[in-house]
Amino acid sequence: MGATGVGARRPTAGVERMRIAVARVTVFAAILIALPAPPAAAGTRVPGIDVSMWQGDVDWAAVASTTTRFAIMRATRGHDYVDPRYAEYLAEASANGIVVGAYHRAKVSLAAGDPIAEANHFVDVAQIDAGDVLPVLDIEEHGGLTVTQLKQWVRTWLARVFTRTGVRAMIYASPHFWRTYLGDTTWFADNGYPLWIAHWGVASPTVPAGNWGGRGWTFWQWTSTGSVSGISTNVDRDRFNGSNLLRGKIASLTVTPAAGGMITGARIACSGAAFTCSRLANPDTVHTLAATPDPGASFLRWTGSCAGGGSSPTCDVTALGNKTVSAIFTYPVHVEMQGSGAGTVSSAPAGMNCGTTCTASFPVGSTVDLAAAADSASAFMGWGGACAGTSPGCQVTVSGSIDIVATFDPVVSVEQDGAGTTFGWGRVVAPYAIGGSYRWERRAGATATYAFSGGTVTLFTVSGPGMGRGRISIDGTTVDTFDGYARAVGTRLTHRFTQLGAGPHSLTVQVLGTKRPAATGTRVAVDALRWGGLTRV
Repeated sequence: MGATGVGARRPTAGVERMRIAVARVTVFAAILIALPAPPAAAGTRVPGIDVSMWQGDVDWAAVASTTTRFAIMRATRGHDYVDPRYAEYLAEASANGIVVGAYHRAKVSLAAGDPIAEANHFVDVAQIDAGDVLPVLDIEEHGGLTVTQLKQWVRTWLARVFTRTGVRAMIYASPHFWRTYLGDTTWFADNGYPLWIAHWGVASPTVPAGNWGGRGWTFWQWTSTGSVSGISTNVDRDRFNGSNLLRGKIASLTVTPAAGGMITGARIACSGAAFTCSRLANPDTVHTLAATPDPGASFLRWTGSCAGGGSSPTCDVTALGNKTVSAIFTYPVHVEMQGSGAGTVSSAPAGMNCGTTCTASFPVGSTVDLAAAADSASAFMGWGGACAGTSPGCQVTVSGSIDIVATFDPVVSVEQDGAGTTFGWGRVVAPYAIGGSYRWERRAGATATYAFSGGTVTLFTVSGPGMGRGRISIDGTTVDTFDGYARAVGTRLTHRFTQLGAGPHSLTVQVLGTKRPAATGTRVAVDALRWGGLTRV
């Protein structure tokens, strides 16, 4: 690779000592040697370095004071070697705000299970995490393998790292090595593996595999003889191909468990019981999540990075940086209205207004306050089901489907067949009536009698164009006659009687069968009675 201007990483301590010796001999001639020029368009590329034990003691605070934004470190080689400086470099560089990454120097062989063993060794040591530079396979030796064998070795190593981390690792290689020993294959580019190209002393790197499948390079090692404050030796210098290093770092996708359902996707299966709720991912990769409600529950909407997905049960989220997603599931709260009276049940938060809608869904875990309100002719008798007692208020916490009963009864019914009642009084359902309906009869002599108690009673009748005359008796004595005619229908025409004395009484309404000339009928209509502070319909 020397003829191409691309050197190998430092393979052995002996070779490194030789390089140091040569460097010492030639130091006085350095002024005669042109230093490698920085790559073109450096202003649009993020600078960094890559290091191994050969850099010795590193002052990472000094490195951080330069333009260096990332450092890729050798973690492992083969299936058992660990770089003795890796843990130290990783901790100190991170502590000084430098973005870190790890690479594995492949030691290729045909031994059974070799690529899997090397991949496992790398993952065990590297401590790969979100926010790091993408992990790297450094492939610089072929180990006597054919092109086909080496391609399979690299595929197996990369697949194993993906299986364990969910990340497609980056490949480090020179143009010469890739073309010569990997047949200039585009398979890795086509399957989402980024390229870290090693090509020194040029203004722009040569990118193999058809410009890496048309995607170009992601990182470029442009010199092996760089100088950076805080490092006393030569150091490899690199560039990220872009101004935002976020696109060269491992992304994370975190799903917050949502009670009432499960969120699933590739490497994600997250519910209230918290299975696998986070994963690592390559930047700019799209991940489809699906929200599945538990039995009896419903999916309401997405939150977090999927909020734009609204109420669709699936969401595509692009991994970049740290993305957090959750969902809201609901359970129904159903109120059954019982009793012969009338009223309403409303909720806070809004959603229920029984009388029109008696089932509403609320987010799992939310608290719902219910309020029962009887109409003017009824009384709230109490709750059943998930609520209890006779207080008009009830609070429930939504953790599943909830069934509630609310009972309303009229204080007393207006009898049609009580003592003194004659003929069959009809019933008209009308929203303007006090209790939602009224009784009527038109035949002369028809009567309706109602029992009450106390010294005061009020009779409510209905007026209108078809109404005629009637008579009111209390305890068998006539106390009033009335004419129900009016040009338009009206209610709450009152007939109030006082000083009747304590105890039980009866009130009788009689149809006289007469009317004024303008009236179109002889009807008499009874709407309600009121005594003892309560209205009866």
